[in-house]
Amino acid sequence: MSDELRFHDDTITPNGPWTTFGATTAGRGPLEYFHSAMEYVDGNDAKGRQAIDLGCGGGADSRALLARGWKVLAVDAEPGSERLLTAGLSPERRARLEITIGAFHEVKLVPADLVYAQFSLPFAGEHFEQSVRAALGAVTEGGAFVGQLFGTHDDWVAEEGAVVVDHLWVEKNLRDFAHVDIDERQYDAPYGTANRTRHFHFFHIRARR
Repeated sequence: MSDELRFHDDTITPNGPWTTFGATTAGRGPLEYFHSAMEYVDGNDAKGRQAIDLGCGGGADSRALLARGWKVLAVDAEPGSERLLTAGLSPERRARLEITIGAFHEVKLVPADLVYAQFSLPFAGEHFEQSVRAALGAVTEGGAFVGQLFGTHDDWVAEEGAVVVDHLWVEKNLRDFAHVDIDERQYDAPYGTANRTRHFHFFHIRARR
């Protein structure tokens, strides 16, 4: 499973204390999904290209983007994300970072070479489709979207009411992209600090205009 979501704590849920969630994850390094995104966009030496980190949380992925030379718009609904993300940043990296606090469907996104949404869009609730459209619409010509959407059998659905999609939905909504890579994953694995088994079902999506 490599790094599959093991960073989560069992007491932290999408309807619970996101401040605690951000603080819990702020110190971790990027997960495999991030490295997959960097491989897809040749992003380890970005030279000032623009990225959007949707659902930046504690800022681990935004900081990893900044370290690779990206300009970053970091978006999160939790006000505490700004403090977590900017802590210890050098002036040079801080100058390449813009932080917007707000719901995905409310914020204004900039045109981006990469829109990165690591397990964030499924928690947009009734604004899910609007949020997905905004995220995909921000991708520039030649740019990419990389993110995850839940399938119907993921335990987040039963436990927290996350929005789910199927393979056909993904294909339909990404039909305007020149290349789409959909990796559907489904498995049982230990989760969180209690190491309890839960069922994962999600689509790891990489799409390029």
